[in-house]
Amino acid sequence: MIPYSLKQLSYFVAAAELKSTSAAARSLHVSQPSISAAIKQLESMLDKTLLIRHQGQGVTPTPHGRELLVRAKQLLNLAENLNVDNNTEASGSVVLGCFVDISPYYLPGILRDLNQQHPDIRCRIVNTELYEIPHMLKHGELDIGITYGVLLEEGIDYECLKVITPSAMLSAEHPLAKLDKIPLKKLMEEPFVLSDSPYSSDFLQTVLSSRGFLPKVAYNAQTFELQRGMVANGLGVSLSYTQPLCSKSYDGKEIVYRPVVEALPSQEIVLARNSKAALTSVTAPVWELVRQTFAV
Repeated sequence: MIPYSLKQLSYFVAAAELKSTSAAARSLHVSQPSISAAIKQLESMLDKTLLIRHQGQGVTPTPHGRELLVRAKQLLNLAENLNVDNNTEASGSVVLGCFVDISPYYLPGILRDLNQQHPDIRCRIVNTELYEIPHMLKHGELDIGITYGVLLEEGIDYECLKVITPSAMLSAEHPLAKLDKIPLKKLMEEPFVLSDSPYSSDFLQTVLSSRGFLPKVAYNAQTFELQRGMVANGLGVSLSYTQPLCSKSYDGKEIVYRPVVEALPSQEIVLARNSKAALTSVTAPVWELVRQTFAV
């Protein structure tokens, strides 16, 4: 006899993902004591501590809890789709994470297509930093991640979605914007707006230093849109792997992108998942839809 119920697993998954029994209760429309009691019973049956309780500050999954989270989500999705056949839509939940600098340019379209093609799949979005995505995939906090191909770790499967190269980012009124291609030497003579994202800025500075250049950093930008706005307002130039289709900053100033003369290392946008978490009837359609989005 199986010593636990699917309801107990669903309560545990909600609390572990949301890092709060109260938030889990609101999400599942049950009482908070019901969530706590179910998780305590589950811990007693498995003889393992699954969540660390922080007084007034939510919960954190233990190593045992993180391992169970991955397996429990798979089991719940399988149970929810037990009677699914080829003519029936899969249903269930997926947590999709994306690097915060690129999420505004891809996630809205992915969510629109997902709603149209798979209306019974519920997708929760997590916008986060580069270094967080591998960690969250390994600990079952994400099912699928979209990120740059850096900080690659064992235990995670990666698939290249797109290869991109950096371009000079300039105000439309900057004199260098008149050039078709910009020599790095000329770009590095200008004040530079550098991203504050630690791995993005470190990677870019490593690329430049390997070519013998050191940017004259005038400003550090905490977000990509702030970086674009600073450049658009003539506060400096920059180099960017991300190139939105929109040519204006938030305040309406024009931005242009120009290729650089020198060949610089390309970067991959990748699709990632925990190697232990096989694609299911719920996660597989999301994985395929993301691939199709980037293939266009």
